[in-house]
Amino acid sequence: MGPITRIRWAAALAAALVALGTAAASPQSVTSLDVEWASADPGPLPLFFGTLTIGGTYTCTEPAGTTVLVSFTAIQIMPVALPSGAGNLSCGPGVVDAPWSLTSAPSQDVHYGYVSVLTSFNGVALPAEQFTA
Repeated sequence: MGPITRIRWAAALAAALVALGTAAASPQSVTSLDVEWASADPGPLPLFFGTLTIGGTYTCTEPAGTTVLVSFTAIQIMPVALPSGAGNLSCGPGVVDAPWSLTSAPSQDVHYGYVSVLTSFNGVALPAEQFTA
């Protein structure tokens, strides 16, 4: 290996180490969501509409001013109800373990009882979770 090749190799190595150090020092954006509860608010009579609200905590350290999409579909049986909802959660450096909640569109079939919730957060489907609402 000649002196010019060594200099090029050393320069390339130094550039790679600087890039690696910069990448390691820059803050990583983190997004996470925990669904911790569900609450049913049935209509007072069968002809009125009720809602299902889900909530929990989330973290989103994306740049301030951005949002992430959250959507859910829930399944209740006896009688069958399929409430669903969607919304955006704010992001920023201080959004760590922040509380959130999302309410479904009004549905005539929402009732008290067991509910399975299928949630999507930032385009990623989360595992189904069961609650008593």
